[in-house]
Amino acid sequence: MILKQGLLALKYAILVSLALAVLVPFLYVILKSLTPNAILGKALFFPEQLTFDNYRTILFDTPFFRYLLNTIFLAVTITAGSLVFDAMAAFGFSRITFPGRELLFVLVIAMLVVPGEVLLLPRYMIMRDFGWIDDYKALIIPALSSAYAIFFLRQFFLVLPRELEESAFIDGCSRWRVFVQIIVPLVKAPLLTIGLMIFFGAWDEFLWPLTVINTPEKYVLQVAVSLLDTEFSTNIGAKFSNVVLSSLPIVLLFLAIQKHYISGITSGALKG
Repeated sequence: MILKQGLLALKYAILVSLALAVLVPFLYVILKSLTPNAILGKALFFPEQLTFDNYRTILFDTPFFRYLLNTIFLAVTITAGSLVFDAMAAFGFSRITFPGRELLFVLVIAMLVVPGEVLLLPRYMIMRDFGWIDDYKALIIPALSSAYAIFFLRQFFLVLPRELEESAFIDGCSRWRVFVQIIVPLVKAPLLTIGLMIFFGAWDEFLWPLTVINTPEKYVLQVAVSLLDTEFSTNIGAKFSNVVLSSLPIVLLFLAIQKHYISGITSGALKG
């Protein structure tokens, strides 16, 4: 009995420690965003004075809402397009037999271990040759395919009974109609899960937009924070405020649909 209580206490202690490891940095950012720049480095956590000047700087002295709309547009477009193409690719790898399918799938999986920084220069050169530098196409088109999303969705398509498709084929359905009307409705949870992952990734993208977008009016939130620096000063407090404001939509979205997200993750683990 004592051993069981000790293990339970240890489990709760680990969970609390993990929660604090996530929440403390976010609390730190919030407090720093409310701290005047003049005393920003004097207190580790709780400042002597609180102010909303940093938020006023972001909301009224910069085109914050323009950057927000840019980020929403790109994140939604990339997520919707990626779900369409990745779902079709995953369905093809799981259901359609064609020459070189296994080799092609191995190549797709191999991309999971290639760091994005390695592909930065080749992607930039391709975008330059296409004439897409400083164009949203350079942000959207390369992001319409994800090796992880293809692998993730393929695992769900593999466990669906083939009898569903065979019955539909007998009734005269085309493969496209089977995919849209029968297969896709059965994988709504994993589609939502992978869609959220893609959306979060597109929202937080920094290095690639910084590389290919040169016009400030086209910046996304993560890149726009660089405009707060001048030749002689850096507005650290406003940067903290920008981090809080840009993170708020993601946090609210996750809290609203976390049950569906967790459901998709756990069902994927069970289906292996």
